[in-house]
Amino acid sequence: MSQITIVGLGLIGASIGLALKELGQNYEIIGHDKDRKAMDRAVKKGAVDKTHWNLIAACEEADMIILAIPINDIASTMEAIKLDLKPGCLIMDTAPLKRPVQKAAEEHLPDNVHFIGSNPVLTHSENLTVADASAALFKGATWTLCPLESVNAEAVKVAANMVYALGATPYFLSPEEHDGLMAAAESLPLMLSGALMRAVSASESWPEIRRMAGAQFEQTTQMPDFDAEALTETVFDNRDNIIHWIETMIAELQGWSHALENEEEEIVQHWFETAQRERSRWLKLRDSGDWEDSIKKGNVEYSGFWSRMFGAGSFSRKRGKLWKD
Repeated sequence: MSQITIVGLGLIGASIGLALKELGQNYEIIGHDKDRKAMDRAVKKGAVDKTHWNLIAACEEADMIILAIPINDIASTMEAIKLDLKPGCLIMDTAPLKRPVQKAAEEHLPDNVHFIGSNPVLTHSENLTVADASAALFKGATWTLCPLESVNAEAVKVAANMVYALGATPYFLSPEEHDGLMAAAESLPLMLSGALMRAVSASESWPEIRRMAGAQFEQTTQMPDFDAEALTETVFDNRDNIIHWIETMIAELQGWSHALENEEEEIVQHWFETAQRERSRWLKLRDSGDWEDSIKKGNVEYSGFWSRMFGAGSFSRKRGKLWKD
């Protein structure tokens, strides 16, 4: 019987376990978390078959290890397990950045295992907690996979088949492409939320403004439910890409300011119309899952250099076995 170990039993880790358990395949799911309550909760919820308090014991017999832990814990976890990994083991992560995780894998993991960076992109607008863990969490989601060109093709197939089994669609990127795109899609909105909240709350009129602030202000200033240290580490690890998008946003806002100052009403109206149209189109594409601007081959979506690496038909949407016996 194959073994899958999930390290980190929060929202993502527990949901992966629940989705894998729902498939009813012939493997055992082992869970590990620093928090005993998280392990007890995962067992009670049925996300894992059993847990190990000891990290090494949880990982040493695993055929697949999923690191569903904060990005700042990944390097130390890899270093802790590197001498006790089963040859041929596939290791994946779920962190929001890929370059620092790939660097940690190259520094700490032995050559006889396979590492594929990954990131499930959730489309839920509300702040979810571990209590919201569900087998359906990844249904219709895009799940980025960022293997290097040197990674074994069979390991890539296993990773893609697991993503399909969880109800998501694999999207292949290099670590560099991934982090560049995430700077615009996730980090820039985070920085704008923080900057808006800081600027307005520093105003002498803040006591009056906060009484008038409604749903629009709440939605625009919403930030992930992480501590400030974790948020800071995330943006600093990708600061080269984020700086580019901050500068782009400053130039955009200067254009709007100039149009208002010069009473260019038609231009502002046109910009609002463009923004509304593009947002509506984006939401429709996201809901349908038919990303018409993607490069598609077979059942897998590709971008950048990965479009040159795999041909059509390499992977299967069927909920078969993740790997051969």
